[in-house]
Amino acid sequence: MAGHESRKPEPDPIRKVRFRDAAREIVAKDRHDRKYGFPVETAGAVARARERAYREGFADAQGEPPPMPPAADVPLDGAIDWALIPPPPRTAFWTICLFILGKCEQTSGAGHLAPAATARGTAGWQLVLPSGNFEKQPLGERTIMPLIRLGLLELADAGPERLLVSARGRATWWRFLERGG
Repeated sequence: MAGHESRKPEPDPIRKVRFRDAAREIVAKDRHDRKYGFPVETAGAVARARERAYREGFADAQGEPPPMPPAADVPLDGAIDWALIPPPPRTAFWTICLFILGKCEQTSGAGHLAPAATARGTAGWQLVLPSGNFEKQPLGERTIMPLIRLGLLELADAGPERLLVSARGRATWWRFLERGG
């Protein structure tokens, strides 16, 4: 057709995260059901996820998508969407923030992460609270590095090597809680 331009929706990082989470859920359910001898209906789950993705894409293509600010335009102390944190680091960040920053009322934020070896002997970080070490095993470096790259954790300026929750990390945590997290 002459003069017909097809519109492609702009890449949406939130949509991509939702699709990845849906795929993880499908794979996890498949593994669980196979392990415990339940009927497996993975093909149907994939078909439903694809149909849902198609409907969302079609709906997005019909309207004008809201402009997404480029990542470079987001200030380093500005909150990021909770869904943009990858799942294992997201869980670790939740634990870190819960114990360092608190949930209902803000704490002093005096806790930090200190270098420590994991149970497997690999590099990691131990959550240290003002009252002493956290009882949980150290978090692996591969779990912590995405949080540093996203600007949610940062190295302390002075003193021994330790990680602190950054201004962006604090803003992200408080926004997550405001939204019912």
